Amino acid sequence: MAAVIRFRILGDLEVQRDGALVAISAAKVRIILASLLLRAGRAVPVSILVDRLWEHDPPADARAAVQTYVARLRRLLGTDAAVHTRAGGYVIELPDSCDLREFDELLETARVGLNRGDRAAALESLRAATALWRGPILFDVDSAALHRDEVPQLQERCLEAAERRFALELALGHHRAVVEELRALATAFPFREGLRTHLMRALYRSGRQAEALEVYRDVAALLRTELGVDPGPELRGVHQAILLGEAVDEETRDVAPPSLPALCQLPPAIGDFVGRTGQVAEIARSLAAEDDRVTVPIVVVSGVAGVGKSALAVHVAHHVRHRFPGGQLYVNLGGGGPAPREVSELLSELLYALGVLPAHQPHSAEARAAAFRARVADRRILIVLDDAADARQVAPLLPGTAGSAVLITSRRSLAELPAADRHRLQPFSVVEGISLLSRILDPNRIAGERPVAEELVDLCGGLPLAVRIIGARLQPRPTVRLRAMADRLHDEHRRLDELAVGDLAVRSELAVGYGGLAAPIQLALRRMGLLPAESFAAWTLGALTDGGDGERAVEQLMAAGLLEPVGIDLTGQLRYRPHDLVALFARELAAREDQEVVRAAYQRLLDTFLVLAHSVHLRVVRKDGLLPDPLPDGITAGPVDIAGLTADPSAWLHTEQNQLLYAIAQACRLGCHDKAALLADMVIPPLSSRGGYEQIVRVRAAVRDAARAAGDQRVASRQASSRADVLLSLSLDEAATEFEESVTAFRGLGLGHELVHSLTGLAFARMFQGRPAHRYAEEATAIALATGDPADMVLALRTQAETLLLGGCPAEALSLLEDALAHARTLSSTDSQRALLLRTLDCAITLDKLDLAESTYTRALEVTSAASDAHGFGWLLIHHSRLQRANGDLPAATADAREGLRIMVEAGDARGVFIANLRLAEVLLSDGDSTGATALLRDLLSTSDMAAVPLLRAKAEDLLEQAGHS
Repeated sequence: MAAVIRFRILGDLEVQRDGALVAISAAKVRIILASLLLRAGRAVPVSILVDRLWEHDPPADARAAVQTYVARLRRLLGTDAAVHTRAGGYVIELPDSCDLREFDELLETARVGLNRGDRAAALESLRAATALWRGPILFDVDSAALHRDEVPQLQERCLEAAERRFALELALGHHRAVVEELRALATAFPFREGLRTHLMRALYRSGRQAEALEVYRDVAALLRTELGVDPGPELRGVHQAILLGEAVDEETRDVAPPSLPALCQLPPAIGDFVGRTGQVAEIARSLAAEDDRVTVPIVVVSGVAGVGKSALAVHVAHHVRHRFPGGQLYVNLGGGGPAPREVSELLSELLYALGVLPAHQPHSAEARAAAFRARVADRRILIVLDDAADARQVAPLLPGTAGSAVLITSRRSLAELPAADRHRLQPFSVVEGISLLSRILDPNRIAGERPVAEELVDLCGGLPLAVRIIGARLQPRPTVRLRAMADRLHDEHRRLDELAVGDLAVRSELAVGYGGLAAPIQLALRRMGLLPAESFAAWTLGALTDGGDGERAVEQLMAAGLLEPVGIDLTGQLRYRPHDLVALFARELAAREDQEVVRAAYQRLLDTFLVLAHSVHLRVVRKDGLLPDPLPDGITAGPVDIAGLTADPSAWLHTEQNQLLYAIAQACRLGCHDKAALLADMVIPPLSSRGGYEQIVRVRAAVRDAARAAGDQRVASRQASSRADVLLSLSLDEAATEFEESVTAFRGLGLGHELVHSLTGLAFARMFQGRPAHRYAEEATAIALATGDPADMVLALRTQAETLLLGGCPAEALSLLEDALAHARTLSSTDSQRALLLRTLDCAITLDKLDLAESTYTRALEVTSAASDAHGFGWLLIHHSRLQRANGDLPAATADAREGLRIMVEAGDARGVFIANLRLAEVLLSDGDSTGATALLRDLLSTSDMAAVPLLRAKAEDLLEQAGHS
């Protein structure tokens, strides 16, 4: 006689043979058995069993191991419970004695009884069915994949059966008998409004009105706190009826069990979900809204790959699914890759979930869409469409009647979908990123290196996927310092390599998305890789793609979730920026392109920059320096509004500073050193008044080196000399060396104008070094007199006057400055006039000619704009402080020196900062505050890099000595 085998899975996993328990202790054998029982009668592929057993980390011999576990299961069960091999998998023929089969049969019996009008018989069947549910389903089977993919749907069926049973209990007047059972189940599942509704009815009918109202208050507070939503209409209706003392009878439609159990296809809730609080509440409200609308609520969650769209959608869907008793459908549309799933296939999957077997489904996509709409009509179903490609793929999957709701995720905004509520996900803030890391790693580990943890989040660009990857890499290595990981990520060339673990990889996500883009969008993304990770205007990308205005390119990139608008710039242009990791990926794509193609594209951008820069160069205040060469013939801009963009030259320079400096360096890398030099000569002199000297020095060096590599000595020497101009404020010795080499080069090339510039620069460097400089200035003056160039005369005479003033000959210096001013008036450079007037002001104060000093200051003020030349205005204030002190107005002298100091700090001019502090020390000494002056000077000498400049150090030490004698 065959043994009787009984399986129980609606609780812990249990097997009985002839009434005796069969011990199945091996964890992986239990996983195999549970997987087969949940799909009894259907073949379970080996790949699914591997996933259930090891998820993302299977062994190399996984298939052989599965065979071994199945063999052990067969031995334990014996031949009476047959486990058969099928193509690619295994199947268990479910015997009659299995609680899941009994559960389904009892539900069908209840349905038949209700159809006959026999509520009592239906209730008995429902009681028997729910009695089979013994608690958390398969809680003793250790498989995260199983509990993610299979268990939630079965638990939903059990809850639905329980709600139908209690509806019948109450309809038949058994309210007192079920109160405590209902209370226990409602406590276990606090978000099930159906259970709370039944409990309120049971309490109210039992004469316990206060307790019923308390149940409502509890659930209302829970829903508002956790989900940001109000209770549903049925719960509100019962609450209102109790308040009014009205009857709370069941409605017939709430009693009859559906022909199919309500589905829950949602992936498992994310246990370590963090952040997005506001958006979770907003989306939940939109999906679960109860009003008189006749349209379907549609919510679109979009954003760049890895920003957490699917995680957010699943999180919200789990929180609101109790509002959709008709079930929750979930389907992945595969829209992020190069081959989105066909609409017909998606509709077939949805229809199958709704109980329509493939053999009974229409053949055409249109007919399937109609059948789908008919199946979901007038039902409260939540439909989650994950990773949609575009609106065309989504449209046939939408219900046709109100009641259901649709939650869509996509890298695109799906702007073509009408009346959708759209949410664009942004990367995590640092706080949210730290919160996620603290869920993955030991919080004490995060606290011990909190600044580094914040740095890690920043290096991940706040992208949740990247943060999760870093956490997953660090979690199994508790002794590895966070700093070690941060140091690896700092290398941009390997950052995407580091952001990968197991099946998770940022580059792979981006590559999948790239493969799904249309050719023009792929081109725009590759071209974006030629730009720095800064904001840019559309015309910039247009020049790199098709030479157009770029509006179409940025629209396509934004639609693909690869670009974000970041605001309006000072020229009135809307600017855009990619996520940092998208920018890195784009750079990788650009690096793989044919360099001749890239060079041709970049030439278009350079030409546009050159035309715009030339327009600005003609109208901006320039520092002394070498003038750029004329703009060559044939240089044309793309279709940009030159006049509009450069209407305010200073605004354009400020807006495009980083793009311009990057473009110069990029042009050097692409072999366009001549255009790089021309652009540098036009934009760097006015930009240098804004500070950022280190970046400017690096860019000038790049052009110099590119010109040397091309054998262009003239351009290389001009860039070296112009670089030395900036180095005067950074590294005096390096500036002197660069000037000396330029002097030698220009003498050999016979370039008089360039030679005057380098000689005067060398003279200034020598003066600050405390070394003789007069001979360089005299040689420069002699060359300028021979050529008769007014600009050269101004520069040479001013430099010679500086050497005389420093040598204690202010009267002779004043005479030279008057000659220089006469030449300067023939020029358009107000910057040169201001510099000469400041030197004249110093000479007049030194000679105690205060009336001359006052008139000279007034003239300098007339040619200095605080708005367009803040740096020059700062120098004017510093010199005026000396005049105010000479006039005895110490408060005004202090105010001028402090404002000048502020401007120099903002500009990053270390020399200006040092001299402004010297002026403040002089005022303190004049005011009798030797203690304050001493403290200021000692701090200056101990902390400022400029203290290493002999001339400046000597001035500070002289003042310190004066303070000591006061």
